[in-house]
Amino acid sequence: MATNPHPMRRDFLKTAAAGAAGAMGLSALKFDKLFAQSTGGWVSGMQVNPAIDNRRVISCHDTAMLTSTPANKTWANQNSSVNATLVDSNMDEMAMQLAQKGTAADAWSTIFRSSKPWASTRVAIKTNAIGTNTTNRPRVAIIKKICDVLVGFGVPAGNIVLYDACDDPTSYYNSTYVSLTDSTKIRAVVSSRAASMGGFAAVTLSNATAISCPADLASGNIDILVNISVCKMHNGTGGKYSYGTCTLCMKNHFGTFTDGSKAQHSDNLHSSNGPAGPPAALFEINKHSAVMGGNPVRQQLCIVDTLLSNGASGPGGSWDVRTDRIIMGTFAPIVDYLTATNILTNATVMAASPIPQDGLSAAATILPQFLTTFGYTAADPVWIEYLPGSPPPIGGNTGSTGGTTTGTAGSKAEGGATASGGTTGSAGSKASGGTTGSAGSKANGGTPSAGGASPTGGSSSSSGGSTSSSGTTSTGGSKANGGMTANGGMTANGGMTANGGASTSSAFASGGSPTTGGTIAGGGTTASPVTSSGGSTGTTVVPHVEKSSSGGCDVAGGDRSASRWGAMLAFGAVVAGKLRRLVSGGDRPS
Repeated sequence: MATNPHPMRRDFLKTAAAGAAGAMGLSALKFDKLFAQSTGGWVSGMQVNPAIDNRRVISCHDTAMLTSTPANKTWANQNSSVNATLVDSNMDEMAMQLAQKGTAADAWSTIFRSSKPWASTRVAIKTNAIGTNTTNRPRVAIIKKICDVLVGFGVPAGNIVLYDACDDPTSYYNSTYVSLTDSTKIRAVVSSRAASMGGFAAVTLSNATAISCPADLASGNIDILVNISVCKMHNGTGGKYSYGTCTLCMKNHFGTFTDGSKAQHSDNLHSSNGPAGPPAALFEINKHSAVMGGNPVRQQLCIVDTLLSNGASGPGGSWDVRTDRIIMGTFAPIVDYLTATNILTNATVMAASPIPQDGLSAAATILPQFLTTFGYTAADPVWIEYLPGSPPPIGGNTGSTGGTTTGTAGSKAEGGATASGGTTGSAGSKASGGTTGSAGSKANGGTPSAGGASPTGGSSSSSGGSTSSSGTTSTGGSKANGGMTANGGMTANGGMTANGGASTSSAFASGGSPTTGGTIAGGGTTASPVTSSGGSTGTTVVPHVEKSSSGGCDVAGGDRSASRWGAMLAFGAVVAGKLRRLVSGGDRPS
């Protein structure tokens, strides 16, 4: 295998929106939803992380994350085929895209939060440990990366617990892969069921009976919960396809909430004995305070290991499709909906082992409930297929134009307060439209230069304001080079459609939206939306795009349209004519 993991890197992102073509994009989103911080679990409209929209999901597709297709399906071969170094770096880049930060350190510290000092913070990582030695389960490299990040913050390895309360992860995540002190391994405690989490505590559910969960989750003694699932089709137990034909992050918690006396399964959760059947139990446990309670909210990151996936083989079987992806988001229902829609039920991606037709039919009915049960519609989720090596975002969490939304040109972005379109940038106070730039107080309309006290627009003539060179309507005034319509104005270099316009630097790259100060640049929505990931029907990579579509994001490197340049030139001609008449005295105010 070549040592260069990205021989075909591209400086753009492919983005796609799930849902109707008229859906709202993230660039237009405002955080008007409640950021719930309570121990009571899910509250309608709550935002898991104040800096990351619930609807945002990153899919990294990189065939080099597996050095080869595993020679056989054993657990050892699943792990030995993973390029752990590349998984590590790709997950850093995914975190940057998810949190919209320019560095991995900033991104991870945005994702993970604790009300305690890191040294006393406790973390639980939910894996999937059911099955045999060939069962598809989350690979070691992905779990190790999360532990490395948390240990790097100062969380003691002994405070991180890897668990599956339905089974015994120690059978697979053993000393070959786990150590409290060896940084080349997963640094965590591996719990046999709930043994390292205070044992079991009974919980009351409306849609299942005799259910327990690890006591430290029920009591809130766990501060951060990370949900790491694997990509599997589900076709068994009770309702068969009643879980949307998938077992991803939400159903992974059937290994958190379990019949206390059952070592292998949560039969009551799988059954139809609740008022609304199995999906109701699935949704109820994912709203529970053990998962969604806490201050900050406990479950802070959801990952689907989609390097290898299960199609027709079902949840307990071996992987049967190489899908070469990792999925990441903060909100499990939307992570699952988009993963199931774009991966598991995508006939192109799953061509080697497609989902049976009855499973697809069930998914079409049940998957939308993943959204509606939590107050979302199909127009809301945003699937961002991230191409490794794309430019990192530089913006913060305050929106595509430095506002209140979740775009990428926040306070530190290129369109932010200190970048090229900020107060010191090309359209800022010191640049071409600023106080000292070409249109500023010292430039063409300024006092000491071409529009100063005596040359070209002195005290009572050209280039000036109402009566002088540096007046209100001079070349440095509101209508000239640094004004509303010239180089630093609304429609020129830092304006709405010029260098910092809608298609410069994607919403998730190069500092986000307004790269040179444009008011609505960058974090706009994407063209050519798709609803599936690589290989799916209709999925395209479109560089140089400027128009909008449902819920997507920008593609970096967009060209300006001819119509906009024409409008600018026409408007410039009007301004030039106006200035000529001002100089000649024809339009002087009386």
